[in-house]
Amino acid sequence: MSGKPIGTIYFYLISAASLALIVVGIFTSTNLLINLTQYEQYPLQYLAEDCENFRTPVKSPYPAETIPTASISAKESEDLKRSCTQRIERERKERKLEDIKNSLLFTLVGTILFAIHFPLARKQSHDD
Repeated sequence: MSGKPIGTIYFYLISAASLALIVVGIFTSTNLLINLTQYEQYPLQYLAEDCENFRTPVKSPYPAETIPTASISAKESEDLKRSCTQRIERERKERKLEDIKNSLLFTLVGTILFAIHFPLARKQSHDD
């Protein structure tokens, strides 16, 4: 048995895997496009906390005990709100960059792998 059928199978398997990468890339690109065009702000992966109603709970020495929230000054409240808003905006930017990176990476790598391996697979299967 020669190595030619094994090589052909390898090239077709890599071609199939690269098609899967292209599909994932198209999915992430579509998701990115929808997130960029249909939302006022880029959505976070998880629900964001509400910076408007930011409250600081009092730490209790007893975990099961319920204690009302601590009262803080207006300046402290404004600082907490500002830092919360900045953190959420930073998370939005990081999520957007991550989505752009994933959509480009999956699509590009899948396309390159397919462009290299599929013609070789076709050539080897026709040479039989």
